[in-house]
Amino acid sequence: MTTGSIKEDRWAESVRKREIILDCAATIASSGGYDAVKMRAVADSAGIAVGTLYRLYPSKAHVLVAILAREFERIGAERDWTATAGSSRLRVEHLSARLCREWQTRPALTAAVTRAFVSADGSASAEVDRAEAVIEHLIGLAIAGGEPNPRQHRIAAIVGNVWLASLITWVRHGTSADDIAVRLQRSIGLVIENAESRQA
Repeated sequence: MTTGSIKEDRWAESVRKREIILDCAATIASSGGYDAVKMRAVADSAGIAVGTLYRLYPSKAHVLVAILAREFERIGAERDWTATAGSSRLRVEHLSARLCREWQTRPALTAAVTRAFVSADGSASAEVDRAEAVIEHLIGLAIAGGEPNPRQHRIAAIVGNVWLASLITWVRHGTSADDIAVRLQRSIGLVIENAESRQA
């Protein structure tokens, strides 16, 4: 076995362990929420040593924000979000509606990952940045109907901030999911229409 193949095997094993950890933590959060996600409980559920868990994810925030990014990636892979409608606004609305359905389906998990995202300190900045980058790129694809250009990336960043702020409002203030969805669609529409009018 070559040095390269050994490194590849170790990398594959690390990826496998990370996926198991995220699966187990998501299951715990789905049933018990943020407070139920204890590092010892996650390690036991994943069948690994606590030290191994801390080596891969130094804190609960790292685990939960990684789950948030993975959920965005999973929804992004469900379909071609560049081709769901004939306009930027409608494509983003379709994507937003799908994301809203997801957060309503598993409210305890949604609340847990959102709380972690908001409260994460600088040590989890890589995970936070990754989650933001994934949702912004996904929105950018929907806006552009393909790979977004720098201007469309900037618009996507604004829409992403609006979407994440709406998610935080739902979790923190108990506003109904339906009300949040309506406000979100209205806000997204205004952002995109304003951007398009400036371009015209």
